[in-house]
Amino acid sequence: MRSRGFTLLELLIALAVLALIMSIAIPGFGSMIDQQRMSTGLNNLGLSLSMTRQEAVRMNRTTTLAPISGDWNQGWIIFVDKNNDGAVDAGEPVLREALPDARVRMHANKPVAHYVRFNAHGQTVLLNGGFQAGTFRFCPSKTGAEGRKLVINQVGRWRVERTVIDRKYCP
Repeated sequence: MRSRGFTLLELLIALAVLALIMSIAIPGFGSMIDQQRMSTGLNNLGLSLSMTRQEAVRMNRTTTLAPISGDWNQGWIIFVDKNNDGAVDAGEPVLREALPDARVRMHANKPVAHYVRFNAHGQTVLLNGGFQAGTFRFCPSKTGAEGRKLVINQVGRWRVERTVIDRKYCP
């Protein structure tokens, strides 16, 4: 007589092997999703920085990228800063507004906490005319996991670093 299916023992062994594989794979999958979210958030901010710089050069005037409601985690806005105060005011043309993934947390250090301004030459400048350089930190959801840093230099270019982010930057 031929068997047409699985025995209860074979089915239990298959389920045990599947459970073992899943217990190994799921934590790694969660980490991969977290890394992908940080990369997407970083790419969105980088695209906005590049667009702000490009528009400043194209229009031959100062263009600013600033956080919505003073918090980069709420999103950011690109605008032509006609009165050079680093904040969007009535009558200033808004070029783009971006809303980030709410699950991604980022922290901007003091030089870029309130705005990133590009002059007509594509260089980052402070309101007082000095050069502006700064760092945005993208926080992983797990303590001790690798995060991302977007570092802006004085000529307006940015680069990305993969590094563990100190918890003081990631509430």
